[in-house]
Amino acid sequence: MKKIILSLIIFGLFQLSYSQKKELKTIDKQIKAGEYENAINTINSIKTLINIADDKTKAKYYYLKGMARYQNGNGSFDNKILSIKDFNEAKKIEVLGTKIYTSKIDNIFTDLFNSFINDSRTALEIKNYKNSYMNLEAAYNVSNKDTLYLYNAALLATEAKDYSIALGFYEKLIDLGYSGVSMNYYAVEKESGKEQVFQDEKSRNFSLDVIGTHESPRDEMAESVEIDILRSVAAIYKTQENFLKSIEYLEKAKLINENDINLILLESNIRWDMGEVDTYQRLISKALEIEPNNVDLIFNLGVVNADKGSFDDAISYYDKAIEIDPNYTKAYLNAAALILEKEGPMIEEMNSLGMSTADYNRYDELKIERENLYKNAIPYLEKVYNLENDNLSAARTLKNIYSALGDTEQENKYKVIVVELENN
Repeated sequence: MKKIILSLIIFGLFQLSYSQKKELKTIDKQIKAGEYENAINTINSIKTLINIADDKTKAKYYYLKGMARYQNGNGSFDNKILSIKDFNEAKKIEVLGTKIYTSKIDNIFTDLFNSFINDSRTALEIKNYKNSYMNLEAAYNVSNKDTLYLYNAALLATEAKDYSIALGFYEKLIDLGYSGVSMNYYAVEKESGKEQVFQDEKSRNFSLDVIGTHESPRDEMAESVEIDILRSVAAIYKTQENFLKSIEYLEKAKLINENDINLILLESNIRWDMGEVDTYQRLISKALEIEPNNVDLIFNLGVVNADKGSFDDAISYYDKAIEIDPNYTKAYLNAAALILEKEGPMIEEMNSLGMSTADYNRYDELKIERENLYKNAIPYLEKVYNLENDNLSAARTLKNIYSALGDTEQENKYKVIVVELENN
């Protein structure tokens, strides 16, 4: 009885093995005939049988599955991505055995890599950042030694505002210890006259010496981008309002270079969002030690002091910004607005005064102070209008100020301007 059972088991296994091989031959024929959908269907019909197959059969199964999705290079982007997983599975199975399919897969990977890079470049030319970074990620998945492409994918995902995707790329780069320090290989394409970068020296030499499409080779050592990666991660966490996580990555970046101006500015923005105004002001002051003529930083200090009620300091910073850049409209506008803010309390006091002699005298004092406010604001507002002669708000304010000052000529001038701007 035992012999009969054993014979039945052996016969069953033989039948199973025969069935697997028969189906794999069918799949192979379907792929060669370009019947990829039929091949996929056949593959799916035997997937449960493959788990108990020998390694040689498994390797062939995953190779053919990859080929059915690759479709001789004409498969969809999603199918190509799936084919990479199948091909890698076949290679993994063959690591310790006979490498029947590995060399074939390596040749396919070379073609896949080049097609992904070319598709990424084409997408980038039309500013389709999402397609561009997806193809760069795919190129990295084909050849994960080329971490530069994953880094570029992260940059493009950020440009596409796909911050969660970019964050995943950056964090993978950090886990890999990627710094970007490597030798870059360049050569000029003869047809376009443009310099191009190659993934390695071998690829460049092939274009130079074998197919002759390039000339003027040069090598350049790329600088570390580690601080840029950490800063980018911190910036993404800031957009997600995860300020503590953002500061955590900034602290790591500061260990590399605490005086990096971009780190200081990013931290200052985060501290502002966190309501830490004093820390913000300290960081801006530190940044100004590095870039003393940075007009934006000086203007920001004007804003901070205005918010704190430090009128004279705020005006001083606005004036300094104007001195550095006479066309810096925001500084003129903020200075004028800050001056005119004092008008409100004056009007309230004037309206609250009574009929006594002392009240009349105080009213006259306030009226003179109010007129001086107007006169101090006029130069800033007129400069705004001169720089932006479509600025309706500045024109209206000037018209009202000249009306209050009794300067009919100037009032009429801006009255005409306001009407023209309103009709445009």
